[in-house]
Amino acid sequence: MKANTPKYRRESPEVRREGLVDAALRCLARDGHDGVSVRRIAAEAGVSVGLINHYYASIDELIAHAFETLARDLVRKLLDRVGEAPSSPRARLTAFFQASYSPLLLDPNLLGVWVVFWSMLKHSPAMQAAQQRTWSEYREVLEQHLAAYAAEVGRSHVNVRLVALGLSAMLDGSWLEWCLDPTSFRPEEGIALCEAWVDGLKSGIFDGLPT
Repeated sequence: MKANTPKYRRESPEVRREGLVDAALRCLARDGHDGVSVRRIAAEAGVSVGLINHYYASIDELIAHAFETLARDLVRKLLDRVGEAPSSPRARLTAFFQASYSPLLLDPNLLGVWVVFWSMLKHSPAMQAAQQRTWSEYREVLEQHLAAYAAEVGRSHVNVRLVALGLSAMLDGSWLEWCLDPTSFRPEEGIALCEAWVDGLKSGIFDGLPT
């Protein structure tokens, strides 16, 4: 009797792409811009270069997919934290800020990966498209929470788009500052800055923004 041998199992394209994205992110985290290499990513994933070329027309497309996957995963985790908060608009905003300054996002290991992404934006249409999609989704979430709070405190006339733009810039800037130097401020100080921003919305300091 012949010994049973495992049958070959063909992985779906989705699983293959997921494995390539994971390998790309590991390469970027470990090697920085040197990780933007089809050969290096193929070796990390344990596949042939030809397989990457089969699923992605260029290395830019693979890195853009990795960027979008990472960004959306982080936003999903952030929104999971927000969803656990009480349903009031202010409580949801507070939960958003607390998650933004938690180890979920305050991770110095993410900086090297993000620097690679940023360096590719100017010259890569694939990266530009991925960034526009993920950024618009993130900002839309922030705008929705701010709009709900503005309505609750009688500030529906305020240009929430601009308020969200400024707040997201502060979130991004403080994240970068902390990743470069974790001693520059404490997470609770970052949360307090964001809470003060929202207090300003309630007090009317944004009433003069153009509409």
